[in-house]
Amino acid sequence: MRWRYWKKWFKDKPWLLKWFVLLVLLRPIIDNFYYLKEISPLLSPLYIVGVLTPVLCLLTIFRYKVRQRSIIDKLFGYWSAALLLGCFLLFMFDPFSMQAMESVLKLSLPAYLFYFLRRFVRSQGDLDGILQTVLYAGIIVAGVLVYELTSGPIRTEESRGLARIQGNFGDVVSYGIYIALASLAAGYFYFRDKLAGRPIRRSISICAAVAVISVVALVNMHHVASYTVFAMTVGLFVLYNMKVNKAVGVGAMVVVGLFVIYFGQQVLESSITPLLETDMKVYAGEQDTSKLMHGRVGRWMFMFDLLSEQNVLVQMLGYPLTFEYAFHLVGIGAHNDFIRLLFFTGYLGLLVYVLLLFNVWRRARYLPEHHRFLVTGIMMATVLYAISTTPTMYAPFVYILMAVFAYVALPLHRKMTYAKTAGALVG
Repeated sequence: MRWRYWKKWFKDKPWLLKWFVLLVLLRPIIDNFYYLKEISPLLSPLYIVGVLTPVLCLLTIFRYKVRQRSIIDKLFGYWSAALLLGCFLLFMFDPFSMQAMESVLKLSLPAYLFYFLRRFVRSQGDLDGILQTVLYAGIIVAGVLVYELTSGPIRTEESRGLARIQGNFGDVVSYGIYIALASLAAGYFYFRDKLAGRPIRRSISICAAVAVISVVALVNMHHVASYTVFAMTVGLFVLYNMKVNKAVGVGAMVVVGLFVIYFGQQVLESSITPLLETDMKVYAGEQDTSKLMHGRVGRWMFMFDLLSEQNVLVQMLGYPLTFEYAFHLVGIGAHNDFIRLLFFTGYLGLLVYVLLLFNVWRRARYLPEHHRFLVTGIMMATVLYAISTTPTMYAPFVYILMAVFAYVALPLHRKMTYAKTAGALVG
C-alpha cells in the first residue's frame, strides 16, 4: 500500500478506531520509555497506554456491533472467559496493588483487543492498512538499530557470555518481534502484488531492505528464538514463491545459500554455538536435564509439578484458583507460552487456545496465497516463540496477531473486497 493510499485509509477512520493505528505506529517509541516506570508509574507512557487501551477498546465495542460470527468468535469467547477468570482471581489475591493491576491489564489484552479489532477490521483494506503501519513502525525500529550500531549500544543484556543489544526495550525479544512482524508484512505485500498482476519491483525492494536490516539486527541480538522465527519466515517466503514466482524463489534460495556458504560458519561459531553450550552439555550427560534451554526446562518442570499437585478443578481452570501467589509464573517469567497458559487457565484454557490456533490456520486455507502466507507465518511465529518466550505477553505482537484473527473471522466475501470507507486501496 503506497503512502497516499495509507494516508487516505487512515484519514477516513473515525477517532474511535484511528487511535489504534497511531498506537501500532508509535509503539516502538513508547516501548523505549520502558524504564520510566521505575521512576514513577505516572511518568510511564507504557502505563498510560496500558490503562487507556482497554477503555478505548470497550468504547468501540459498545459503539459498534458484529453481526456475523464464526467458529473463531466462538472459540475466542471461551478463551477470553478463561483469561478473564484467571485475571479476576489474580486481582482478588492482592486487590488494587500496582502489581495486580499491571498483571491484569497485560494478561487480559488479547481478550478486549480481539473484540475491538473485530469492529475495526472489516475488509482486506483494513488488514492492509494495519500491516503497512507495521512497516512504518519498523522504520523507527531500524533507526534505533542504526543508532546503536553507529553510536554504541543504548542498553545491553549479557547472556551466556554474549552481549545482546536491546535499545531501551524491556528485553531483546522486542527487537525479534518487530523483525518477525516486518518480515511477514513485507512478504504479504509482495505476494499480494504478484497475485494481482501489479509491478513487484517495489515489493521486492522492500523485502530485500527488511531482510538486510533483520540480518544485521539478528547478528547483534544473539537470540535463538528470533533466529528460528526469521529462518522460518525466509523458508516460507521461498516455499510460496515456488508456487507463484519460481524465478524469485530460486533467486532467494541462491542468496540464502551464498550467505550460508560465506557467513554461516562464522555466525554459527560466534552467535549460535555459545547459546547452545549448556544444552550440549546436557546431551553429553554432563549436566542435569533441568538445565536445558538455559534452565528453562527446570522452570517448566517446577510449574507442571506445582499444578499437578492441585485438585482436579484447579488443574482444569488454572492455578490462580488456589488464590496463592502466581504473578511471576503467569507472565513472562514462565519462558514458555503454552506452559504459562496451562498454569494460568488450566487444561481447558490451553485446549481452547490450541483449537483456536488450529481453526484460524485451517480457515485460512480457503484464502488466496498472500493471506495464507501471512496466517501460516504468524501462526508458526506464535508457536516457535512460545517454546522459549511468551509472545502473547508482548503488546506489539498481540496487536497484529489479533488483527489476523479478526480478519480470518470475517465472512469470506468480505475478505475478498475492500470496504467502501477504505477507498480504492490498490497501490
